[in-house]
Amino acid sequence: MAEYDQPPLSHPLPPEPPRAGFARGLSGAAVLAALALACAAAPLMADGSAVHRLDADPVAAALLDGRGSLSFALLAAVLGGGLGIGWALLAGLLGTLAGSRAERRTIAAAHRMAGWPLALLVPLAGGLVGPVWLLALVTALTAAPAVAALAHAELSTLMRAEFLTAARAAGLPEGEVLRRHLIPNLTRPLLAAGVLALPRVLAAESFASLLGLGLPPALGSWGASVGLAARLGDPVAFAPPALLLALALWAACAIADGVQAGQRKS
Repeated sequence: MAEYDQPPLSHPLPPEPPRAGFARGLSGAAVLAALALACAAAPLMADGSAVHRLDADPVAAALLDGRGSLSFALLAAVLGGGLGIGWALLAGLLGTLAGSRAERRTIAAAHRMAGWPLALLVPLAGGLVGPVWLLALVTALTAAPAVAALAHAELSTLMRAEFLTAARAAGLPEGEVLRRHLIPNLTRPLLAAGVLALPRVLAAESFASLLGLGLPPALGSWGASVGLAARLGDPVAFAPPALLLALALWAACAIADGVQAGQRKS
């Protein structure tokens, strides 16, 4: 009967200590910064040329491709984080002006869309639109619902904070509560939500480029290099971009986890 003493498989795991998540976030930031510096210095490894990539060794070529992947991911993450945070703020504003029902409907749409396979829109857009900024906007839209859902949850928690209740009970006008208490405490939860866009847009762009429908070849992409090497059956050309992409995705996820762990700790 000893087997009945074991916990069921569905038993929830204990939450991870915030300090562990924060340490992982710092590690991810260090790894991503090292990747960015290595990619920025890649032309020196390719004899100072960023154009004749076929003359470079596979590692140098992969680092050159990383400049396109990381730059695009940063642009799309900023756009996606801004759109998601704006969505959450709009839901809160509608709740104030039109009632909680409008707020619930607005944020419910974000929760539903966060579960959709929106990453499939990126290769579709890559095959239909031309400018890179339009592709970045579509990629940002794939991350915006998840950011909006998390940002709204963080804002809802903040609005129920005891210090806001105490400030209102002390007779402070709403303008003073907003200026002295609410706005200074908005930065960290909104940052924790916005950082969630980075791993999502990097994965979406890499998936589209893997199919040949992502960034233009002139910009370079880890996903495009992985796809090309796989089609050619060249393991030497496949390994460097695949490993660098996996490392960048881990670092982006670790940063998002670390920022959220720091927010939960506070």
